[in-house]
This record gives sequence, structure tokens and C-alpha cells, in this order.
Amino acid sequence: MQGTILSTLARQPTNTEPKKRDYTKIKAKFNAMFDNRQKYISRWKDIRDYQLPFLGVFDDEQDQSKVYTDKINNGVAWESCQIFASGVMSGMTPPSRKWFKLTLENAELAANSKVAEVLDDREQILYAVFAKSNFYNTVHQTYMELPFGQSPMSIMPDAKVGVRFTSYPIGTYALECGSNGDVNTFGRKYRMTADQLVEEFGYNACPDKVKRAYDEGKGNASTFIVCWFVLPNKDRNGKLGNKNMPYSSIYWCEDSNTDEILRHSGFEEWAIPIARHTTHDLSGYGKGCAWFAQSDAQMLQLLEKDLVTAIELGIKPPMSASSGVIGSVNLFPGGVTEVDTNEKVEPIFNVGIDVANVQAKIQFVSESIKRAYSADLFLMLDNLDAGKMTAREVMERTQEKMQQLGPVVERLQSEFLNPIIERTYGILDRAGIFPPIDDEAAEMLNGLDVKIEYISPLAQAQKMSSLVNIEQYYAFIMSLAQGNANIVQKFNFEEAADIYGVNLGVPIKVIRSNDEYKALMEEQEQAQQEQEEQAQALQMAQLAPQMAGAAKQATDAANDGNPVMQQLMGMGV
Repeated sequence: MQGTILSTLARQPTNTEPKKRDYTKIKAKFNAMFDNRQKYISRWKDIRDYQLPFLGVFDDEQDQSKVYTDKINNGVAWESCQIFASGVMSGMTPPSRKWFKLTLENAELAANSKVAEVLDDREQILYAVFAKSNFYNTVHQTYMELPFGQSPMSIMPDAKVGVRFTSYPIGTYALECGSNGDVNTFGRKYRMTADQLVEEFGYNACPDKVKRAYDEGKGNASTFIVCWFVLPNKDRNGKLGNKNMPYSSIYWCEDSNTDEILRHSGFEEWAIPIARHTTHDLSGYGKGCAWFAQSDAQMLQLLEKDLVTAIELGIKPPMSASSGVIGSVNLFPGGVTEVDTNEKVEPIFNVGIDVANVQAKIQFVSESIKRAYSADLFLMLDNLDAGKMTAREVMERTQEKMQQLGPVVERLQSEFLNPIIERTYGILDRAGIFPPIDDEAAEMLNGLDVKIEYISPLAQAQKMSSLVNIEQYYAFIMSLAQGNANIVQKFNFEEAADIYGVNLGVPIKVIRSNDEYKALMEEQEQAQQEQEEQAQALQMAQLAPQMAGAAKQATDAANDGNPVMQQLMGMGV
């Protein structure tokens, strides 16, 4: 998370009137982005038509109530999409358990009681805001759109719940990447009525055509296309004010005059994280599960249509009959048709289609589509959550699939979830939601970046492979120790315990630091040494009377004239 954990001053609007800005280049760039997007539209529509008929809103389709199911004869792709979205939801951002934690690169500093308290408090506030807001509903919808390749979601301040999230359907937006491959420019087109425009932006900010519709009482019937553009602010002059933030946010009505702007403001952080499945270039758009399943989906719809046709031909085949009986053929069950000997009524051809083979092919193609959506993997992970399989069993059976899904998980964490947490954190910080930090903790944290660590089921499943390696190495060392006990010294037990605990997502407070562990070991050694010394002293105390008695007997014997004892005790004979 960039920036310090200490509260920063929110940028406040200035009272000075800004100079007139030329929006010609900005609007031209916006239009160019939508022109460049055109090469993807046909593919997105094909995916919608053959797989995901309930998703997508495209500019040339005025009737948004229409459902595009005309080409859908088998809904396995839609079912797989739902499994995929639910799997990513429960695997990466589960509402019922923690899926991230705030920490520092310096693990020992993060374990400091005061620092840990600050991080834990702010982490709990973030979780509370996510739960109270519409985050989980919106992020699930975002995952539903991800099979198209990418899916954006905005994060905005909200007076009621602190933060509000919005997902945008395929077909309504255009994207552009920076030179580093991260999406940093977002454009959107959507419709609003004149009444809605006046309510959102104010009467004076609206163009003349909107004002006329509003003044004439047609504000609810007249709709206008609104353009929203978010891009890096290259005109920052170092002054305060929302027009000098790192990212500009500009609204206008399509086909309005160049200088007619509904609103020009900005964001301190990237406010529209983009979830992307797989990327290959700097276009900003990705390729997702639906791209990989498209050819199978088209084949499946054709097979289902052919199967229905074959069954229908078998049940109601085309008939041939002489002209003498045409019109009098009874096709009802149990019906009787009277014909002469030479006037037969019979099928034109014997269909004889092997329906079982077609059904087997349909099943094969359906399974291929499920694999493209990783539905089989997510169903197996559900068995893990239900306690039907151990994490080891799931990992062993799905290791190859997890390797395939791993890059997607990593990309979603870095490009999507990181900006969500950072943006939400920034909004809450500027609003003064976080409790103040005491001076000692503030001094320790000053200038340090907060690290976001993911502890979701999918993140932990990825880490399990390294844990298995540790276990295998330990088992190997123990087997060698049967022949050479000293080989155990090759295994670093302390480091293994730390790595294992961190990868399992064990809270940092549970794992003792190296200094604490060393101090405990020294205390144990000292206590053990003291016990040994006490035991020796006790033993000596118990032997003292016996030794004293033996010495007295020896002295008495010497005094009695025993020459041997006198010699042993050094007495003169």
C-alpha cells in the first residue's frame, strides 16, 4: 500500500476560479478509445449469444430488457460461469472469513504489540466497511463478468456506509493501459434522463438541450448519453483542489459543445480497479474463460439442436402417401386410416440416428466447457470447505490445475484486490475514520508502507506446495538420521516453523519472534541449569550426614590405635 499509514490531509477544493480548460483533446482521446474497442465487440457479442445471454450492454442495442437466448440450446456455459464466479468469490474474497491482513515487510516490527494493535484495528475497520457496504454483492457481479476477459469495479465515497462499489457490464466501457501494462484510463458511456442529470450534476452544469427537456417537463422521458472519463492527470500544478489530484474524472453529455462539461474532479488513488483474467498485450483488455470455451460452446449449441431435430424426426418422421389418402391420414395415437392394398402410408426414409453417440459427444463437449471455466476445480475446493477432503488431497488432485489458475489469482490480487483495499483505506483515512495513533507507534510506522498479505483459501492453496516441500525434506532428513544422527543439524527447525506458520496464515501474534524464542530458550537453559545445581546441592546435603558419620568412625578407629587408619589419616604411629 503506497504512502504512510499516518493520516494525510485530504485535498480540499480551492476558492479560486480555474482558468478555462480546453477539453478538445480529452474528448478526442475518449472517442479514439471507443473506436479501438470495436474489434472486440463482435467477440463479446458472440460470447453473450452462445454462452452468457444475461450479461452485457452494448451501445447499438436500445432494448436493454431483451434476453439473448435465441442461440442457447444448452446452458452449461452459464452454469459454469456461475460456478466460476462463486468459486472465485469463496476462494479469494469470502464474506464469512478473513481473506487479507495488513502487515509490514519487517515481520519483527509488525509483531510489536503497539504496531500490531494499529494494524489490527485498521484491518477490522476495513472488514467492517466491506461487510456493511455493497462490496460483496458487487464483487460477485464483477466475477460473473470476468469470463469476458476483464471486469471493472469503481470505489467511491458514500455518506451512509463510507464506501460504495459499482460494477460495469461488458459493452459499456473502454480501457487503456500505461507503459507498465496496468490499466490507468477508463471510459464509460451510459444513459441518464434529464431529471437524473439535473439531480446529479445541478441545473447550471447541464447543457442547453438537457435544460430545455427539464424546463418543458420532459425530464423523465428524455434520455441522454453521458460520457465519463478517468485518466492520469498530466496537468497537475501542485496546488490543492480536486482538479489537481493524480487522476482526473470528467463527465459530459455526448454531442455537447466542447466546453460543456458536467463535472471535472479527481481521485487520489486509482478508483476503478480492473479484474483481468489473462493478458497478452498493452491493450487493456483480457481474454477469459468464455474466450477459451467459445468454439466448444458453438459446437454444443449445434449438437443440441441436431439432437432435438433427430429425436423429432424419429418421433414424427416425414411421411409418403398416395394421392388417394392425402387428407384422410389419422396421425393421432390409436388412429385408423383406411387405405387400399397399394396405398401405403410410410416414412419417406428411416432416420435411424444413434442418439446415444450424439449424447456422448454433448457430454464430452460440456465437460470441456466446464474445464475452461475451472468449474471442476472450484467444485473440488467446495469439497474442501465442506470437510469432505483434506487440503492435501485437494492439492494433490488439483496441483496441475492450481498451477494453471495461479497466474490468474496473482493478477487478481495485484491488479484488482490491492487497489480496492488501497482505495478504500485512503477514503476512510481522509474521512478520519481510523482512530489516532499514539506517538510511539507513529514514530515506528512513519514512512513505512503497509503490506497487504492474502490469506484466502486460494492464496493458501497456492502456498501449500511449499509446505509439502518442507514436509518431504523433513521426512527425508529423518530417514537419513537413522544412519547418521548428526544429519538432523542440517534442518533449520526455527525457520521451518516460521515459514510454515506464515504460509498457513497463522496470525503474527501467535508466532514468536526470533528474539522472543531465543530469550525463552535461554530462560529454559538457565532454569534447567539451576535445577541441576539444586539437585546436586540436595544430593550433597543428603550425603553429608553419612560422610560425617564415616569420618567420625575413621577418627575413632585411629584414636583406638588402628595403625592402618592412623596411616591413612596421617597420624604418627
